[in-house]
Amino acid sequence: MPEEPEVVQVTDRNGVKLVRILTSAILREGEVEALGQGLLSLAEVPGQRVVLSFLGVQHLTSLVLGKLIHVHKRLAESGGELRLADIDPHIFEVFAITHLDRLFRIFEREDEAIASFAAKPEA
Repeated sequence: MPEEPEVVQVTDRNGVKLVRILTSAILREGEVEALGQGLLSLAEVPGQRVVLSFLGVQHLTSLVLGKLIHVHKRLAESGGELRLADIDPHIFEVFAITHLDRLFRIFEREDEAIASFAAKPEA
């Protein structure tokens, strides 16, 4: 059985882990699991700040939403945060319909999401 290709690339930008999805579609179970494991491994570091960029992603299965909710919870439990960026308008509709746009902080661009960690919270 062929090995699943890499689904994510993780880099460090100003102390924030930037996770880029390396495929235009996350539809197969192996891809969903690889995405989930890549993100969950980051949640093991207390206080980890993570930006997940969907740049170029055109299709995803609803299983991805479940993984994102789980990762969001695990990061919050360890004092970390997950932010999303670069979501295609058609995929964003799914986030809006499911009200996940209220759970996640979503930004138009990854640079904005990264910069938001440095912004002071409003009083």
